[in-house]
Amino acid sequence: MSTSDETDPRRKALARYGVLDTAPEGAFDDIVKLASMLLEMPVSLISLVDVDRQWFKARVGFERPETSLRESICAHAVQQDDLFVIADTTRDPRTAGNPLVTGAPHVRFYAGMPLRTPEGVALGTLCVLDSRPRDLTEAQAFILRTLARQVMTELDLRRTIRERRETDRRNEAIIESAIDYGIVAMDLDGLVTSWNVGAERILGWGEAEMLGRAADLFFTKADRENGTPEREMRIAREIGRANDERWHLRKDGTRFWAMGEMMPLKGEDDAHIGYLKILRDRTAQRKADEALLKQTALLQTVTDHLTEAVFRLTRDDIVTFANPAAEAMLGWPPGGLIGRNLHETAHHHHADGRAFPSGDCEVVRALRSGEPLRERSTTFFRRDGTPIDVVTTNAPIIEDGVVQGAVLTLTDVTERRAASTRLRRSEERLTLALNASGMIGTWDWDLRENIIYADANFARIYTVDPDRAAAGAPLEAYIRNFHPDDMPMFQAELDRLFAGAEEFACEYRILQPDGSHRWVIARGRLVRAADGTPLRFPGASVDITDRKRAEERQAALVELGERLRALQDPDEMAFAAAEIAGRTLGLTRAAYGTLDRTGEYLDIVRDWTLPDVPSLVGRHLYADYGSYLPELREGRDVVIADVEQDPRTAGQPNGFRALDVRTVINLPLMERGQLVAVFCLHDAKRRNWTPEILDFVRNVVDRTRAAVARLRAEEQQELVNRELSHRMKNLLAMVQSIATQTMRSAVDVDTAKEVLAGRLIALGQAHDLLMGGALGSTLIGPVVRGALKLHEDRPGRFHLDGPDLEIGAKPALSLALMLHELATNAAKYGALSEDAGHVAIRWDVREEADEPHLVFSWAEIGGPPVVSPARKGFGSRFIERGLAGQVGGTIALAFPPDGVTCAIAAPLAAFQADT
Repeated sequence: MSTSDETDPRRKALARYGVLDTAPEGAFDDIVKLASMLLEMPVSLISLVDVDRQWFKARVGFERPETSLRESICAHAVQQDDLFVIADTTRDPRTAGNPLVTGAPHVRFYAGMPLRTPEGVALGTLCVLDSRPRDLTEAQAFILRTLARQVMTELDLRRTIRERRETDRRNEAIIESAIDYGIVAMDLDGLVTSWNVGAERILGWGEAEMLGRAADLFFTKADRENGTPEREMRIAREIGRANDERWHLRKDGTRFWAMGEMMPLKGEDDAHIGYLKILRDRTAQRKADEALLKQTALLQTVTDHLTEAVFRLTRDDIVTFANPAAEAMLGWPPGGLIGRNLHETAHHHHADGRAFPSGDCEVVRALRSGEPLRERSTTFFRRDGTPIDVVTTNAPIIEDGVVQGAVLTLTDVTERRAASTRLRRSEERLTLALNASGMIGTWDWDLRENIIYADANFARIYTVDPDRAAAGAPLEAYIRNFHPDDMPMFQAELDRLFAGAEEFACEYRILQPDGSHRWVIARGRLVRAADGTPLRFPGASVDITDRKRAEERQAALVELGERLRALQDPDEMAFAAAEIAGRTLGLTRAAYGTLDRTGEYLDIVRDWTLPDVPSLVGRHLYADYGSYLPELREGRDVVIADVEQDPRTAGQPNGFRALDVRTVINLPLMERGQLVAVFCLHDAKRRNWTPEILDFVRNVVDRTRAAVARLRAEEQQELVNRELSHRMKNLLAMVQSIATQTMRSAVDVDTAKEVLAGRLIALGQAHDLLMGGALGSTLIGPVVRGALKLHEDRPGRFHLDGPDLEIGAKPALSLALMLHELATNAAKYGALSEDAGHVAIRWDVREEADEPHLVFSWAEIGGPPVVSPARKGFGSRFIERGLAGQVGGTIALAFPPDGVTCAIAAPLAAFQADT
């Protein structure tokens, strides 16, 4: 026997299919006959297993229409996944005592194939029985399985047709409720196939009169002759819709002005099967517009503002004149407004009752400033408190250059706005009825039974079981998940509807099982009996959550942009981004963190959290939270919907549990291919990170990154400008010093030119090296090679040996000039004047006097014998003093017979300074 857990889904499924206790149907009868013939069995049944019985939709060779479950072998078969066969029922303990085995009809063989719905629920079986033991061949088993699938195909088709009829009934009820619109369906030739109540009300013909007739009957003769109906159908067919606004004809021959729209009708295979024409009678509106134009022209010819409210006001808003229209508009007797403050009398609060101080009133501000005000919308109040919507205009009165007051006009637009609102709501209601989608759910509230019937979309939005919604449920089943803050507004709108309002319109939130909420806008109208008694309340609800949340995200990006423009600190920018992202997405925590030098730890100095949520500030080892750090290093976003389930974090959930984190987003920030920072988002519950949310988060990160980059670029530019100024001053001072020393020691002008040119070339090459190093420090090796390049007439002239070290800009310039002087002297008199001569240059770092010193040496080898000079020229003095003035230390220039040497020793810190 089936368990209660199994029968409950089966009972619901049988109710959905609606097949129990129905009349015989040929399609099912044919299947059991075919099964009996092909399998050569005397008995064949389509058995549906209910709670306490099995009922046969079709049967061959079995007289009874149903049996109890005690007699049912099919009750065993429905628990199987495939074909269930008992070769000899007397030998199987499940069937040996069955009354159908022990008594008539003495069943000895049973084979049954479960009939499973697409949801996997077994409704019953297609089975065959015999009075003798036997077995099935593979071919017979195949036949039985195939026929069972055919049974389910027929049952599914039957269910689909039944549900389609119910859906069509509801849609028809909704469309018929749109009595302000004429809705006409046509076939491809323009012949009427459907004609709603609104069409009969507007055009005069009934549906019976119009079915099969050409829809161009309600077009004017001129439009028919011009081919307007055919042109509308062609445009609708080609671009999807055709709009028009023109005169049409009623059955009685009168004309009316209508706004119309034609759309193509598509079949289930998306084939074009006809057209849908929607008409709205706009005659009254057109006549009203025409009358207003005529009246305006007349009033402009005679005088201004005869039918509008006209006031003359002092600068203090005191009424000194009010025309009869003004008194009538505000409900005051003749002369009753004179001497009164207009704002305090008729404009002192908002339409919702909130106080409206005069300082916040645009009309009063314009009056006092003398600025004209043109057609501003606002709300005034009659003497009895009734609000009226007006459009106001003022013209300042200025005498001798002084503002004395103004002429103020008011135009009452209350009815016009109300009509516009009604039209908009009616159009939205029609759109809801004709364009139902997965985001739109429809309902039909039977007010006499207090039962609401709803479709699956409506049930999903309101978190109600779809089967219960389809079968009908009371109002309480749907409003139990309303957001408590929205219930008073919903109840007030219902009260307004039942008090006589034309339609219901309300926007509210529905709480979801995961704690979130969805936004819904619901619209509907009452269907009343002839005596006015409410009978039904059909309508539709639209899920507008995506639109609402998109608006929230867009507003957040605008706010972020404004905050970033106002901030000048990268940490404040990062916090602003975290705060806005966390608040907009409803998270528990958001933070920006930087990687330490090892790249293993994330340092967070400030984070945004909800109240009572623990802070993330501090240092965190990524290895304590999972294995996703390599993905971040590759520049990939890490999105984890559930840290308890994701393989990257499931093995180490304790770190997240301590922080009450269930879902995580980490977005990497890369610089030159290296991970330097991470934007972290946390929530305490599992989240479904949609592409829209991820795009929003990336947008936040990109905008923040761009703002920080802009700030750093501005800071870097300022630094470069200061550095350039500093270097230029130093360079000019050095050029001046070189020129002065050269000219002072030169024996003639030509010699001075040659020496000065060489020294300036060396200075330029050294400066090029510094510019290549972004005006800061540079490596000593390139400085040495650059200074000696002019004198390297062939390979092997200079033997360099030393580690790569960075030295400051000014020491680098001085070292380059010193090497140029040494190389110039060596080329003239020393080792470089001989073909076999060369120079050995070495440098290293040694500890002297408890601090590192740079030791640099120059030794000429293979040159002519050296004779010590009788006096020191500029070159020697430049060598000894130029670099020493920069770095201190000692410089020893010697002239042993086998070659000139120069030794330098100075603190490394002095060489690396840039002052």
